[in-house]
Amino acid sequence: MNSRFTYRHGLTIVELLVVIAIIGLLVAMLLPAVQAVREAARKMWCSNNLKQMGLALHSYHDSHLVLPFGVGPDNDGVISSLGTLDDRRYSAQSMILPFLELATVYDRINFDVAPFHPFVNAATGDASVIAAQGANVVNGEAAKVHIPVFLCPSDLDRLDSIWSHNNYRTCNGSTWSGRRGNGMFGQVSSVRFAHVTDGLSQTAMVSERVKGTSNKAVFDDLSDLYDLAGIWTEASFRNACEHLTATTAAAYNQDIESGQTWLEGNMNWTRYNHVLPPNKISCKNGFTWDGVIMNASSRHNSGVNVLLGDGSVRFVADTVDGDLWRGLGTISGSDPSPGF
Repeated sequence: MNSRFTYRHGLTIVELLVVIAIIGLLVAMLLPAVQAVREAARKMWCSNNLKQMGLALHSYHDSHLVLPFGVGPDNDGVISSLGTLDDRRYSAQSMILPFLELATVYDRINFDVAPFHPFVNAATGDASVIAAQGANVVNGEAAKVHIPVFLCPSDLDRLDSIWSHNNYRTCNGSTWSGRRGNGMFGQVSSVRFAHVTDGLSQTAMVSERVKGTSNKAVFDDLSDLYDLAGIWTEASFRNACEHLTATTAAAYNQDIESGQTWLEGNMNWTRYNHVLPPNKISCKNGFTWDGVIMNASSRHNSGVNVLLGDGSVRFVADTVDGDLWRGLGTISGSDPSPGF
């Protein structure tokens, strides 16, 4: 009697390893494409955040016939101070909240006192503030409100500040002055669109800067602000900062709280300038009010998004010509080339 046998052929170990290798290769080929698509979506989201801010700034201008200041008044003289309780250094971001459909947050802010009263600064290292989670700060509840339109989805968030953070900065101008500047948003400025003789489509209103690390042991050239205190001219200071490298910058003390709050118009939290092109190392000369190079920066590939005065958003490469970039930061007298 004949018997029939059916044999089932399984995968050998070699064949299995080949299949796994092919799958691994396909994943390795596909992953960069997936990451690129995700970053493209985040970059578009970031651009949309800036467009919303542009609409809010235009609405503010329509309502008040002037743009908000970049930072409110203080009692500083020729030399900057650490601040007093008489300061009102509020940011443009805080002023436009009603035009971002955030009137309830705006109404919580007492603009008649210092932003973080009874403290003269953000007090993020104060044990009592941390223990009370900001309840002992007059504007603490408002400052803790998470505002997505102020945050770029491509950035990391390593800050340990209890206050809600910020990525988008108003343009102070193209000089190292941290005060009035020659841009749209100086200290106690009152710029109207009619004052922008360079043309709204050729003038920067807002760009982005990555958030800090809250860790002195971590060096991040896109977020850190290095202290090059000394006797400088603006030109020599710019030259010194421009030639810093990741290695040489590490020799200096650095500020690590970039973007720790949207409430106050501090140069390291809510404003920037066009002294050097995007994604360069940033520097300060002592106090940031007396001399600062606060560059735009982002986690996007090779550039930053910029909101222009006409409400449009452009992606500007970090290889942009320095003179053109500086011209983009001013409201008059230094026009960028058309179609920059």
